[in-house]
Amino acid sequence: MISIFMLPNVNQLTREHSTISLPANVQSEVASTIGNHWGHHQNNTYQVVAVFNNQDGAMSKSDQKNVNQTIRYLKRHKSELGIKSMLTPYENSATKKNLISKDKTTELVQLNVSKKKSVSNINKQLTKAVKTDGIRTYITGADILQDDFSGAIQEGIKKTEVISVIFIFIVLVLVFRSPIVPLISLLTVGVSFITAFSIVTNLVKNFNFPFSNFTQVFMVIVLFGIGTDYNILLYDRFKANLGNGMDKFEAAKNAQWNAGKTILMSGSSILIGFSALGLARFSVYKSAAGVAVGVAVLLIVLLTLNMFFMTTMGKTMFWPVKTFNGESESPFWRFLSKHSLAHPIIALVLVLAVLSPFYFTYQNKLNYDDTAEIADSTPSKQGFLIVQKHFSKGTAEPATLYIKSNHTLDNEKDLKLIDQLTEQIKHTKGVKTVASVTQPSGSKIKKLYVNSQMKTVNNGVSTARNGLGKLSAGSQQMTNGLNSAATGTNQLNSGINSAATGANQLTSGLAQLSSGGNQMTSGLNQLSAGSQQLVNGMNQMSQQLSSQLTGANASQLQQLESGLPQINNGIQQLNSALQSAGTSINTTGIQSNLQNVASQAQIIGSQLEQAGNTLKSIQGSAGSSSSASLDSVMTQFKAAESQANLNDQQKAVMEGAMQQILSGIQSQIASQTNSQTSALASQLQSVAQNLQTAGNADKSLAGSLQNVAGSASSLQNLNTQVATLKAQVSQLAQASNVALPGAVSALQQLTSGLNQIQSALGQGTNALGQLNTGINKLAAASPQLSNGINSAYSGSQQLSAGMGQLSAGSLQLNTGINKLAQSSPQITNGLNQLNSGLGEGQSYLTGLQKSAAAETFYIPKSVLHSKTFKPAIDNYMSSNRKITKITIVFDTNPSDEKATKDAENISNMARKSLKGTALSNATVAMGGQSSRINDIKNTASGDFVRTAAIMLIGIGIALMLITHSLLQPVYILGSLLLAYISSLSINHWLVGIFMHRSMLAWNTPFFSFIMLIALGVDYSIFLMTRYREIDENKYLPGERIYYACAIIGTVVISAAIILSGTFAALIPSGIPTLIEVAMTVIVGLIILVIILPIVMTSTIYLSYPIRNHVKDNQNKRKD
Repeated sequence: MISIFMLPNVNQLTREHSTISLPANVQSEVASTIGNHWGHHQNNTYQVVAVFNNQDGAMSKSDQKNVNQTIRYLKRHKSELGIKSMLTPYENSATKKNLISKDKTTELVQLNVSKKKSVSNINKQLTKAVKTDGIRTYITGADILQDDFSGAIQEGIKKTEVISVIFIFIVLVLVFRSPIVPLISLLTVGVSFITAFSIVTNLVKNFNFPFSNFTQVFMVIVLFGIGTDYNILLYDRFKANLGNGMDKFEAAKNAQWNAGKTILMSGSSILIGFSALGLARFSVYKSAAGVAVGVAVLLIVLLTLNMFFMTTMGKTMFWPVKTFNGESESPFWRFLSKHSLAHPIIALVLVLAVLSPFYFTYQNKLNYDDTAEIADSTPSKQGFLIVQKHFSKGTAEPATLYIKSNHTLDNEKDLKLIDQLTEQIKHTKGVKTVASVTQPSGSKIKKLYVNSQMKTVNNGVSTARNGLGKLSAGSQQMTNGLNSAATGTNQLNSGINSAATGANQLTSGLAQLSSGGNQMTSGLNQLSAGSQQLVNGMNQMSQQLSSQLTGANASQLQQLESGLPQINNGIQQLNSALQSAGTSINTTGIQSNLQNVASQAQIIGSQLEQAGNTLKSIQGSAGSSSSASLDSVMTQFKAAESQANLNDQQKAVMEGAMQQILSGIQSQIASQTNSQTSALASQLQSVAQNLQTAGNADKSLAGSLQNVAGSASSLQNLNTQVATLKAQVSQLAQASNVALPGAVSALQQLTSGLNQIQSALGQGTNALGQLNTGINKLAAASPQLSNGINSAYSGSQQLSAGMGQLSAGSLQLNTGINKLAQSSPQITNGLNQLNSGLGEGQSYLTGLQKSAAAETFYIPKSVLHSKTFKPAIDNYMSSNRKITKITIVFDTNPSDEKATKDAENISNMARKSLKGTALSNATVAMGGQSSRINDIKNTASGDFVRTAAIMLIGIGIALMLITHSLLQPVYILGSLLLAYISSLSINHWLVGIFMHRSMLAWNTPFFSFIMLIALGVDYSIFLMTRYREIDENKYLPGERIYYACAIIGTVVISAAIILSGTFAALIPSGIPTLIEVAMTVIVGLIILVIILPIVMTSTIYLSYPIRNHVKDNQNKRKD
């Protein structure tokens, strides 16, 4: 009861001690120690991988959105989940390349989780946290897989315990024909196991006693197996004693003495064997030492607690059995021993012939992949398989090469060495990708290599050479230009002297200009007065025109307009009268009318002609008046200009400006008057001429009529004259119709035009007023001009002084240019030589760029300490910059033998590569699954041989003490080794058939060895103890072994069946290692049960040939 209450949490204890610990000097442990001092929040953390997978194909945008949402959730709850750091796919180009599968179906998130919580709790929390809609999610990693393996073993142990108890109960019922004996046996063994396991677990908890996933399961198997065997041996002797008439106390004491002696001797050998495992160096092997504690407790409990039940219950213990027979013989063992005794050599040859092929065909190829121990249905295993499927097989468990130096590594020299090593590893067979501080994305950064940098340099050299060529050509042109410049400077010097003379003249001219400016001011005042006269003249013209448009002239124009229609009417009446008169004409009336019309027409014609002349005089007077006024202004300006003593250029500028102003004014007046008066005058002249012509015609007609009237008496009958008269009158009517209406229209246009002329004269008067105002402003501004001229005069004096200095400077310039012209050819030659030298250098650099030497890493300081390179430094160097790592992904499963050898070869290559460099004293260690497996392989293999030797020596010494012989322990151990190697070879074949595995688990050979040797020697001790109990004085050695085999065969076969059944209970556990160990032990027990009587009988018979031979002769003589 104390043991039960003192029992700690076995599940948690098993998980905490499930990790295989290796010696501190192996490189995977060295790498682990270095990694624990990495910094960057990665100390004392579990490395976990979150897997996001879409089984239907590439992730959609919606899937990606959901994954990103989950990643954000992890970042927000880092502290709650214990996440110290995380690496997501979209942080940079390197993570995008390495954490997203090529088919876009799978993404990984790498997490470093604090060890403050247990792995199982971390697994549960993260599994819940990464759940994403529409996506399969898994949490995996070496620690997660190991924890799930521990959990699977715990579940397997529970199944094994139940099955073992049921199986042992059934077998014991069949052996003893009683239900009570099995219950007592299970109780005693159970008490032994609980007590021993409580002791072991408390030693583990308080004193770090060796413990592993397999400690508990092997304690269950061994204690229930041998415990039952020992109980059978003890109960069988107790039952025999009861059948021989002993009471229960005597029978119990005798059984304790005889059977107990055998049990102690057998148990001691097992105790020695398992205790020897405590001397192992490998933690897994060492953890089996807990079985020794269990065996010791078992021996004590069986020899004490059983005595209580035997002395208390007596025969009732075997209820309902009524008969108590003695020991029964085994026909099978008796048969084997008899024939071996008859033909010992043949028997041994047959055993060797049957089992030797298994020995020679055995291949010691073992599977060190612990993930194979986990069922594919386990979520962490599923995630692991998905990573292997969609990435390289080594992606899930990459190898890490650590380089630890005593100085910082973030410098160009060490980074170059690291890059060289990275390249060497990349070209190693079996390597998929390599990432380091110089190649964080798994590929070269081209800008950080000499060939790329040389390309840039070559391009620059080419540009420089082109520039030098241009400089050379320019230098030649400069030489020519300098020669020209030398000539030009001479001319410049001469020109400067001339300019100095001109400056003096300018000073003199400006003095005169200053005087002339004053005179111009006076002239402008006169100009202002003349412009005022012009304005007055324009006003007079306007008054004259106004007088023409009013008074008598206006009355005459109105009379003309009213008289012209009357004249036209009279002419038309005259024509009408003539045409209707026929040949009789009233000449007196006609003549009177014609004279009247003629006089009126002449009056109108003369008046129109006078109006035209008046317009012409107005036009002429307006043009001459304005022209005369403007000419007067210009004359006054020129007079002021001549008084100012200006040069020709200055005069031309001033006259042009004034002429432009006056021309604008004159054109404005002319355009307003000429266009109107010219048109009206021409029209009036035309009408006047027509009217005067009509008047003359009327007068001529009147004269003709007068002549006709005078000759009327004689010519009245002349039709010809009448006809002529009609024709002339008709022509007069037509002319009147044309001329007179035109005259009326012309008179109307004349009136309108005169009004327009008067308006234009008004505008001209206004323009002249503006001109007068402008001239007044110009006159007011002339003092400022005068002041400006005075300032220019002062400046010209300074210019004259500066020209003197310029002249001196030009002399110096001339001298310098001459010297430069002399040295310019040398410059040209130097440029040509430099260009040629660069050409040779470029040829060398081009060759170097294409050579292998250019494949060299070089990082400038500006890049080394830049923000772009900092992520690589942080990810691949420790916080103190004294440790760097190179991440290696193999193209095969990292647990394969090939990957483990590659890891070891790379580690050795790294050490050799760094010899003789700045990192020759650095610590180089390979970490990761491949390196760890390689270390496990080397450690386990070496420790297996060492531990096996210790175990065999210990058991051999125990057998010597038990058998009192040197040869018998050799025969026993030889039989056990032969059974072991044969069973292992047979099991390899069975595993291939039933489990479809090409290799055995790496720890199957060791556990099979210790179980077969420790438990097999148990049966040998049973046999040899019985052999020694037979009287040697009465029976020969051959006879004694024959009888011992016949008697003990039943016990051994029953014990072998029980032990085989107990190990068979491991098969339902589903753990490949346990299944393989169980199969190997079962096969080994079968082989041992068969060969043990053959080998021991034959070897003992052959060991004592003289005694057996004498006995044979005596028997023959008796016969």
